[in-house]
Amino acid sequence: MSRVVVLMYHIVAEPLTAMEARYCCTPRRFEAQMRHLRESGARLIALERLANAFDGREAWPDAGVAVTFDDGFADTFANALPVLTRHRIPATMFAVADRVGATNDWMASRGYPQRRLMSTSELREMAAAGVAIGSHTRTHPRLPEIGADTRREEIRGSKERLEHLLGSSVGTFAYPYGLFDEASRQAVEEAGYRIACSTRSGFNGLDVDRYLLRRVEVYGGDNFWQFRQKIKFGANEVSSFYPLRYYAGRIASRLGF
Repeated sequence: MSRVVVLMYHIVAEPLTAMEARYCCTPRRFEAQMRHLRESGARLIALERLANAFDGREAWPDAGVAVTFDDGFADTFANALPVLTRHRIPATMFAVADRVGATNDWMASRGYPQRRLMSTSELREMAAAGVAIGSHTRTHPRLPEIGADTRREEIRGSKERLEHLLGSSVGTFAYPYGLFDEASRQAVEEAGYRIACSTRSGFNGLDVDRYLLRRVEVYGGDNFWQFRQKIKFGANEVSSFYPLRYYAGRIASRLGF
């Protein structure tokens, strides 16, 4: 199987309100999910391996699973990093460069609880522990809705700022809100990133645009069987009937219906 699943998390903590519950994977559930990945024999990979495969520098990691986090919440450092370290799971964390050490103001302005983002020292410690740090722009804007000069600064400037903070290269990018257009995608490539993630669900293969990788979001309310189905079927929305629909669709496709 050439299909690679990229998982997407946001906050690893107990939700503070019902509004943010979707984005909060509790520490207990996160521990169970990471333990399952390690014990199931899943091929756990870093996004760097996908970039190398696109470059032709190594083989495509068939049936691989990658773990990513958006935004750089301090809870990721406190609650997720120890679990990742304990289970030896590679991961990528996309930081909002100008909000390092600040708060999630782009969410708080819309009524979500205010949460602290990682400090520079926490970001460096996470990188030293083996978690790759990627860019999530400078201020988390809606890229298709801003001007060309501002868009380039959000994309290129965030890379430069994070590289200055970390003292190492930053080669991965994730689009805020999952929003992009052709100009945004082109700006990411021109800025020198090796790979970029969208929020479109699905599997990844060499036929997928390396600057629009698909990701499967892990919701805070996902049960264990839903988590396993998401990995198996590469889908955000799963149910007890999903496997039947999935395989029926594949059979119909092969028969030419």
